[in-house]
Parts: sequence; structure tokens; C-alpha cells
Amino acid sequence: MAQTSPAKVKVTGLTQVAIVVEDLQSVVKNYWNILGIGPWEIYDWEAPRVYDRKYHGKPSWAREKVALAQVGGVELELVQPVEGDSIYQDFLIEKGGGLHHLQFKDEDADGTAEILAKEGFPCLQSGRFGDKGAYYYIDTKPLRAIWEPIREASDKSVGAIRYPAD
Repeated sequence: MAQTSPAKVKVTGLTQVAIVVEDLQSVVKNYWNILGIGPWEIYDWEAPRVYDRKYHGKPSWAREKVALAQVGGVELELVQPVEGDSIYQDFLIEKGGGLHHLQFKDEDADGTAEILAKEGFPCLQSGRFGDKGAYYYIDTKPLRAIWEPIREASDKSVGAIRYPAD
């Protein structure tokens, strides 16, 4: 007989693995040339693309460069902090880059973040993007990882630069 988890949040699929880097362009080229991962969609992750941004619960402004590529059923994300306060910049200073967070899609990402906060897992950073997108980076120290519930926007790839170019 199958057991039922008592968890209030149920993750049914991993959609993204993210790595914080110092030099996005060079890491994108290396992934393409060494492991054949790509093509990449590269974005400037800043206002107005990202809005209602919060860092440790307080309104904030920052900008990053973000690159996305599919690897089978999982998206690989590379993030380079550029300016402003962010958990990416904190991570780069503290650890020098590396594996940063795991993502799962959740149409009720807002509610999931609230449930996890009530369970003692605070949101480190959050924001909105596109027409209806929302993301939350949750501090899940006992799990040894930051988890990101995300509600996707329908216009995600608008304004992307591709590498290698078509």
C-alpha cells in the first residue's frame, strides 16, 4: 500500500536547475562547446520585465543577465548578477558561484509561498514577470537547497537573444 506524505506542498516535477555565474557569456559558450547544451535564450532580467520585486520581504531593484537552455525535460538556467541587492549576488560573494536553486511549476505559487512561510521556510526573494508570472525563492535549509515555486507567464521568451545566433 502506497504511503501518503504529510507535506502541505507536493512537488510533482523538477522544471529547472539554476547556477549562479560571474561571466554569463563565457559560461554559455563553454556549455555549448564542451557539453553541447543549447541553444540558449539570453535575457536582461530587470524592470520592466521583472516588477514587484522583493528582497528579504522589502521592495528592491536589481538586474541580472539570465540564460536558459533545455536539457531533456529540465531547463538549465545561468544567472549573472549585474547590479543591486539579490540572493544571486549574495551567493556569488559567499560561495563564488555554483548550483543555486531548483524550480517547480505551480499555478498557485503565491499560496505555496505562504504555506511554506507558515511552515518556517521564509521567502528570500520574489517578483513578478510578464502577464501573470510570479516566482519565490524559498529558504529550505533542512533540504540543503533553495526551492523556487513559479507560475509561468505566457510571454516568457519575448526579447531574448539566442546563442549561438540562428
